[in-house]
Amino acid sequence: MSTPASALPAFPGAEGFGAVATGGRGGRVIKVTNLRTSGAGSLQAALDATGPRIIVFDVSGVIEGDVVVRNGNVTIAGQTAPGAGITVRGRLISRYSDAVNNVIVRFLRVRPVFSSGDGAQFDGAQFSLNSKLILDHVSIAWGVDETLDLYEADDVTIQWSTIESSATTGHPEGMHNYGLINGPDGHRITIHHNLFAHHKARCPAVANGPADIRNNVAYNVRHGFVHHNPASGKFNIVGNSYIKGPSDQLIPFYFDGSAGAGLKYFLSDNYIDDPGKFTGVVGNPWQKPYLHPSFSRLNKPESYRATTQFNFSRDVPGYIPVTTHSAQDAYRLVLAKAGALPHDVVTKSVLENVERRNGAWGARYVRNLMEGLTPVAAPTDADRDGMADAWERAHGLNPSNGNDHTKVMPSGYTAIEEYINRLASGLISQAEADL
Repeated sequence: MSTPASALPAFPGAEGFGAVATGGRGGRVIKVTNLRTSGAGSLQAALDATGPRIIVFDVSGVIEGDVVVRNGNVTIAGQTAPGAGITVRGRLISRYSDAVNNVIVRFLRVRPVFSSGDGAQFDGAQFSLNSKLILDHVSIAWGVDETLDLYEADDVTIQWSTIESSATTGHPEGMHNYGLINGPDGHRITIHHNLFAHHKARCPAVANGPADIRNNVAYNVRHGFVHHNPASGKFNIVGNSYIKGPSDQLIPFYFDGSAGAGLKYFLSDNYIDDPGKFTGVVGNPWQKPYLHPSFSRLNKPESYRATTQFNFSRDVPGYIPVTTHSAQDAYRLVLAKAGALPHDVVTKSVLENVERRNGAWGARYVRNLMEGLTPVAAPTDADRDGMADAWERAHGLNPSNGNDHTKVMPSGYTAIEEYINRLASGLISQAEADL
């Protein structure tokens, strides 16, 4: 018996508050057949369509210019792009409307280039007013305002992604090289198994709980976890690694902002690597004598500390707990598997910085975003339902029936979901094999 669709996570391995997203489940399949910025066959045309839809790719390479998500109920399956994956040399922006909801984005690279003008809203990716959102294996770099803006977003998961190298110039306030923000009108966010590298602050910044911040790696950041807004609710901050880099001092946690209703922090197994100051695991940063000099300035007293981890599965129906690793195991896994796969030259350079403990803040634009990546031909798909003919035959489907992508498989997922999920698993398995 298959699992009811309403009980399925967005895809196998989807965890946290955003795992409730269904994206384009049960809808039509739209193929991206070219790398143009707009027009028939483009990613933008597929995003401009309405109704539930799963977007797959017959091409791989670089799309030049911004991409806008104007309508929700959509899955962007970047893992289907044959060989080289999909890179957007521009921003990934969701229309600023609370009607644009239920979005799944997987295996996509976002590389905007800021040239001139007011950079106050020049984010790498922006999903500011959306709900039921999950980003998985996404790589985002070079934002001028935020690298990833989720300011008023609800029910969000950011997982297994890389948030890289924010820009130090272009913002009217001066240096504003920040990682990720979920602000005072955002609620229910999970941020796990991500790499934050080369940012001044907001790695991440989350105002409200319930929030699960776990198994992330922050390298060459000044401020790791912050609020940067009035704070409330329950926070799990578990199994993260904070690693000093060459650009500034390291402040792993700073509990700024006024304290609102129910504010509490549970911290456990957070690894600090700040040679000469402290290297080791921290459970209670309020413990005296302070293990790290920044802990004397946490901005909240120990009365805000919780001694028991918050159980969001009990508190929020449908919450899927995060598979949690030790901080040091998570470090190894994040460096191997996080981000859009295969890794491009930008992510490879950042990962090398982390491993060698070098690099610096700032956007370092790359002319050839295809360096080291090889496009291949898409598999034969005679009925254009998004599934390779050979896979359909192997799984009891008809490669001449363009409507069987909606067939519910024993897993509970539709056939097209099962197909794209298998492609994602293949990319992840290859990354694991390279560990």
